[in-house]
Amino acid sequence: MDITPCEATLGATITGVDLAAKMDDATFGIIEAAWYKYGVLIFPEQSLSNEAHIAFSRRFGELERSITKNRDGYPEIIMLSNVKRDGGLWPHESEHGLFLKGNTGWHTDSSFKRVPSMASLLAAHRVPDTGGGTEYADMRAAYDALEPAMQAWLEDKVAVHSYMYSQGLVGGLSVLSEAEQAALPPVEHALIRSHPKTGRKNLYLGRHASHILGQDEGESRALLQKLCDDACQPPRTTTHYWSAGDVVIWDNRCVLHRGQTWPGDQTRVMARTTIAGEAGGNEWAL
Repeated sequence: MDITPCEATLGATITGVDLAAKMDDATFGIIEAAWYKYGVLIFPEQSLSNEAHIAFSRRFGELERSITKNRDGYPEIIMLSNVKRDGGLWPHESEHGLFLKGNTGWHTDSSFKRVPSMASLLAAHRVPDTGGGTEYADMRAAYDALEPAMQAWLEDKVAVHSYMYSQGLVGGLSVLSEAEQAALPPVEHALIRSHPKTGRKNLYLGRHASHILGQDEGESRALLQKLCDDACQPPRTTTHYWSAGDVVIWDNRCVLHRGQTWPGDQTRVMARTTIAGEAGGNEWAL
């Protein structure tokens, strides 16, 4: 196994391992330790089946169900695809296209849930010729870069996270049923968190963070946006340009990500599992 760090403060590419093969604990331990260190791990040319994708994901913990009803027979997997069931493509301006467009803003998956997710594992099935990459940003290094006075001010602050707020800014909410929308009330999360395995502090924000509790709504939204904009700058960012078969896992507890756009006449089909947060009574865990 070869581990090659990215030039940014996060990310590494791992080759020389078959994620679909039976993996012993020692091999997985090396991968897990690298994940804690780098936050984002890229595994080129894996071409996982859905079953292998799910099995490898479960090595990290329980999986999380999606916010939308699964229609493909795998409740563990959400398909992020612009392909219709008849083989045509959803236009970017369609409700489905707008639903996907939300992913182009910096975010951490499931921060709008009472128990946020631990990680996401994305596998590329079909990729466009141009565009469609995924950017990642290191919120550990972003916290370290803050002025001490800002670190101190943020220490006890709580942000309200809301999917209805964030997705409402771009549209596509009609893809969710009324029951699915009702299952996503606003939740509260600390703006500064410590990673449970490494102890490193990091910012916890992104597009789902609506405002800071107890602060002026408009002013706090502007501050959250500035914090996010400042955080997601080199050398704290890296981009993965996908090839079919690639697999990437990232740590939602300390990494933001966003998808890049691609031409509307080109196909992009991605499969994602989400590893559930470890808090007890997680209603989203499968």
